[in-house]
Amino acid sequence: MLSKLSINQRMIVLAALAASVALLVAVALWTQQPEMQVLFTNLTGEDAAAIVDKLKETKVPYELSGGGTTILVPSTQVHELRLQLAAQGLPHGGGVGFEIFDRTSIGMSEFVQKLNYRRALQGELARTIAQMPEVERARVHLAIPERRLFANEQERPRASVVLSLRNGFTLSKAQVQGVVHLVSSSVEGLQAKDVTVVDGHGNLLSGSTADETLGLTSAQLDYQRAVEKDIETRIQTMLERIVGHNKAVVRVSSLIDFRKIETTEERFDPNGQVVRSEQRGQEKTSGTNGLVGGVPGVQSNVPPGADREPVETSSSSSQTKNETINYEISRVVSKIVEPVGVVRQLSVAVLVDGTYETPKAAEGETAGTEPAVGKRYVPRSEEELKRIEEIVKKAMGFSEERGDRVQVTNVQFDLGTDELAAGADMAESASRWWLPYLRYGVGVLFFVLILFFVVRPLLGLLGTGSKEQEAGMAMSPLPQPSSDGESPKLVELPDRAQIIEMARKNPDATAVIVKQWLKGSSVNG
Repeated sequence: MLSKLSINQRMIVLAALAASVALLVAVALWTQQPEMQVLFTNLTGEDAAAIVDKLKETKVPYELSGGGTTILVPSTQVHELRLQLAAQGLPHGGGVGFEIFDRTSIGMSEFVQKLNYRRALQGELARTIAQMPEVERARVHLAIPERRLFANEQERPRASVVLSLRNGFTLSKAQVQGVVHLVSSSVEGLQAKDVTVVDGHGNLLSGSTADETLGLTSAQLDYQRAVEKDIETRIQTMLERIVGHNKAVVRVSSLIDFRKIETTEERFDPNGQVVRSEQRGQEKTSGTNGLVGGVPGVQSNVPPGADREPVETSSSSSQTKNETINYEISRVVSKIVEPVGVVRQLSVAVLVDGTYETPKAAEGETAGTEPAVGKRYVPRSEEELKRIEEIVKKAMGFSEERGDRVQVTNVQFDLGTDELAAGADMAESASRWWLPYLRYGVGVLFFVLILFFVVRPLLGLLGTGSKEQEAGMAMSPLPQPSSDGESPKLVELPDRAQIIEMARKNPDATAVIVKQWLKGSSVNG
């Protein structure tokens, strides 16, 4: 068959066969390649180099991506390799840890040891913090002062933590406080208030930072959001029982007074007098006053028996009475401490979806914007909205004295978007489920295409050539050699109708026969 083809036809056939074989080999090799899975990602240069060396030693195939920060290995060996590398302390996670003391040199000074201890402590804390799913990298800086002889001269240690978060992730206040307490508990003498946590953009995450617009601390803002969320949940769950699931949206805005007020009041009642103390005293004296001797002088020195002058006497008496009464005026002292975080005002906005009904076939009405095909949107009546508003007021604890406000609005929700999103999610999950079998399907498809579009036409061409040769032998009028060695005989030609029918059904074979006729006639001539 190949001998009867031209050179161009032979080259085309050989090229098609070679391309088919090469494509089959490539598809077979591609389907036999192991599925690669991420072993480690976000690696430092040191960790990546160490892991690649270990993989080369064990002769495990690997791939690098992400600028050398991500290493991929066959999916069947991921978990085993992670355990093996973890037993060898890989990856280190950036920086150095306490493994720095595994190799110590003789003659190391005390200063170098303290410095290494600080580096190791910083590295271990950074590794621990980097294990959080939201944190991509972490750096810890410790400022530990030298010990002083006197306690009043001792400075407190301080710490700074820099967190590089993953794209689309944030840390809650509880997580930030967890990082603060983790660092403060790991360093001797370090207090939580002396730990500063910032993100990769320099924004302060720790501490009681005040809001610029409201003047509230982070704790106060969290309390305000918690109050609003609690009221929203109560109203939302109640309305969904009435209007249906995902048929209502509730938003609450609150005004909370965080002032701490203490009032001390002291009142005196002048009409309410009470005797506090009473003291009474009385003194009475009586007696005779006279001269005991004579008048001082010569007479007083006269010996006894001599004449003396008579002495004059007199009597006296006195009486003293004291009385003291102390009165206490009635006094009332009251101390009033008002609670912190009192709700001063509430504003509630509620969006409620309408109802949907299927129009009758006789009406033939169509809605312009319908969430579901074949359904018509029907807004709620004013009575229903008033009833929903009363329910919302009861759930929120409405108070006219506080100036609370409630607004209930009936709008049409776009449910088609949710259905499309759900369908897209299902399609994405289905595609991921069949992704491992995709390469085998592609290989089978290529094999079938080559079989039907390359191999089968070639086999048909070979079969056609043999049929043409047989037809030529049957229709050729040239002498054919006999089997017994006798002189060749001329084969009778078929009639005209048979030749026309054969030429119509098989023009290629007819052309070959005509060529043989012409060649035979030239030879016989």
